[in-house]
Amino acid sequence: MKRVLIILFSVFLLHGQQIAADTPDPGELSKLLDGKVLVLDSRSEKPGGTVRVRALARIPAEEVWNVIVSCERSFVFVNGLQSCEVIEDSGERALIRQVTKQGWPAPTLDFIYESMREPFSKINFSLVQGNFEAMEGSWQFINTANGLLLDYEIRIKPELAVPDFLVSRALRKNSPDLVACVRGLAGGSGSEKLQSSDLKRCPGKPENKH
Repeated sequence: MKRVLIILFSVFLLHGQQIAADTPDPGELSKLLDGKVLVLDSRSEKPGGTVRVRALARIPAEEVWNVIVSCERSFVFVNGLQSCEVIEDSGERALIRQVTKQGWPAPTLDFIYESMREPFSKINFSLVQGNFEAMEGSWQFINTANGLLLDYEIRIKPELAVPDFLVSRALRKNSPDLVACVRGLAGGSGSEKLQSSDLKRCPGKPENKH
C-alpha cells in the first residue's frame, strides 16, 4: 500500500511540474496583460526550425477557434497564402491544402496537412504531403482568470538544405504577427488601440483594417 501511495505521489508531482512549467511566470504574465505577443524558447530534438508564441485574448475560445479554422480568414493571417482548400472536414479532423509564397526557404510551398481538433481547447496539425520534410504544431486555448491564453507552436523542416537556425529565425519573425492578427480578427485584443495594432500586423488585408 505504501509503495502504491509513493507511485501515485510521484505521478502527481510530475504532472504538477508539467502544469507549473506551462504556467506564465509573473514577468511573462505582466507582459501578456499589457497585450504583448511573446516568443518563448522552443527546443526540439527533431530537426528543423521551431517557435512557440503566447498571447492573451479577451474573448471566448470559440471566437478565436472560428478564425483559425476558416480558410477564408487564413488569407488574412497566413503570410503569403495563395490558395486554401478544405479537402475533408469531419469536425474533429480536417485535411487542408495550402499554397504559399514566402520567399523562404523555397519560393512556393504546396502542401496538405491534417488538423486534429478538440473543440475548443486544442488543434494539432501535421504534414500529410507536400514540399516540406516535416511540418507540425499546435494551438492551445487555455482559460485563465486573466483571459484566454493562446499558445501556438510550430516546427518546420524544409526540403532544401537550410540551417535550422535560419528557419527558426524566420518563424520567430512571422509567427508573433500571425498570433496577433488572429487575436485582432477574433475581436479579442481587449481595447481599440490594441485591436488596431493587432490588425496592422496582419500580412493580408482584413476588411476592417485601415
